[in-house]
Amino acid sequence: MDNVKIWIILAQFINFSILFFVLKHFLADKIVAAILERREKIQKIEDSESEIKEKLATAQKEADELLSEARTKANGIENDAAAFAKRNSEKIAQKAKMEADSLLGNARDTIEKEKLAMLENLKSKVVNLSLQLNAKLFNKEAVNKDFMEKELEALK
Repeated sequence: MDNVKIWIILAQFINFSILFFVLKHFLADKIVAAILERREKIQKIEDSESEIKEKLATAQKEADELLSEARTKANGIENDAAAFAKRNSEKIAQKAKMEADSLLGNARDTIEKEKLAMLENLKSKVVNLSLQLNAKLFNKEAVNKDFMEKELEALK
């Protein structure tokens, strides 16, 4: 204990006690208040974080529901559009068929009229030609005309 002097140890203890008293008296309340304030802030941050996580989960769930609903509506709209297009195409096909049938009927009527007109024209020309031929061969135009008309009526 030679080297250790008691007075130095006692002086160090007194210095430490004064320093401890000064720190406790002037700074302890401020340090404790700062620590408590930080704890409160950390607790608020943790509470906010958990609240935000809950809100985020709720928002994600709502977004998924909205997306699912939107997909369902889109499928419904797509199906409605397909049905509408099918009905519309059927109407157009029916209208086109009716127009084609009408045009075909008109064309048949026109052909029939032209055929009849051509037959009448041909008969008229045949009669005239036959009359001219008979007139040259037999020189009896009136008798031949009556005969030809009777024969034509018989053909009908």
